[in-house]
Amino acid sequence: MYCQLRYLSLLFCLFISPATADGLKHQAAIASAHPLATQAGFEILNMGGNAFDAAIAVSAALAVVEPSGSGLGGGGFWLLHRASDNFEVMIDGRETAPNAAHRDMYLDQQGNVDKQLSLDGALAAAIPGIPAALDHISKRYGQLSLEQTLEPAIRYAKQGFRVTPHYQKLARFRLVALNASADSQAIFLKNGDVPEINTNITQLDLANTLVQLSKQGRDGFYQGIVAQKLVSSVQQAGGIWTLQDLENYQVKERQPITGSYKDYKISSAAPPSSGGIVLVSMLNQLENLPLSKSDRNQKDHLIVEAMRRAYFDRSRYLGDADFITIPTAQLTSKAYGHQLANSI
Repeated sequence: MYCQLRYLSLLFCLFISPATADGLKHQAAIASAHPLATQAGFEILNMGGNAFDAAIAVSAALAVVEPSGSGLGGGGFWLLHRASDNFEVMIDGRETAPNAAHRDMYLDQQGNVDKQLSLDGALAAAIPGIPAALDHISKRYGQLSLEQTLEPAIRYAKQGFRVTPHYQKLARFRLVALNASADSQAIFLKNGDVPEINTNITQLDLANTLVQLSKQGRDGFYQGIVAQKLVSSVQQAGGIWTLQDLENYQVKERQPITGSYKDYKISSAAPPSSGGIVLVSMLNQLENLPLSKSDRNQKDHLIVEAMRRAYFDRSRYLGDADFITIPTAQLTSKAYGHQLANSI
């Protein structure tokens, strides 16, 4: 796990058709950012786990083998669909600000914005949501235990994964930040530089954290020795976490944003993600535009203009629905999409 606990989101898709457990492995498709994570998902399906169990395994594995883009120290959204009854829910496991966060925390002594404070270091770290979300999904929607679904990730953390060109590219991009932390340097680099292809990266501390999570559920991360070590290291680095911040973290279930495009139903993430509203807004506009009668340049123009209008509303209206009122029904309505399309 990156010591800086960067803001991270997980994006992956897992599709399973209704089938018997015996035939499930032949009718599943898993898309993730790393082959080992995809393999972890199939391991769980072959054990008799359902799609949600496999999603847990993929997420946890990515926390090990894709440290630049996923991690236990970040947060994410999960969009769950159950084919048997068309049940859908969005799991909001996004990070939250520590209680001591304030509006001036990213200003320097002269009162000017210091962007680096919000990107790197302990003040940039919010309270992680991934561990709680994995536990929540497992208990409410899974069929297997966390000890089973986290086993592949624990194995990868102990045995290691091989450095790829993609890993090298991202490590080189973040080389200064990685070298700023002795722990990150020791784990992810070699002698302060990008490791060679096929170098084996092991993460024994992360393995131990995953073991605690697998045995104790969320309490193995948000309470006890792991929580104490997290808070201590963050505070020593100038951060503002407390044990109470960790203990108070709560996963939330939200209704997905829904819409349609021609004959297709759209289900996507709700706020605090902006993705669902922006996507439905763009598609509502495009339904009213002559894409099929336009040449390539004209199509590009129409799509860009629809995106511009959706992103204008994103900046104006969207945020955390727990703290502000978002006009979701208006922004996703067909009438509003028609109105925006007419302005192009």
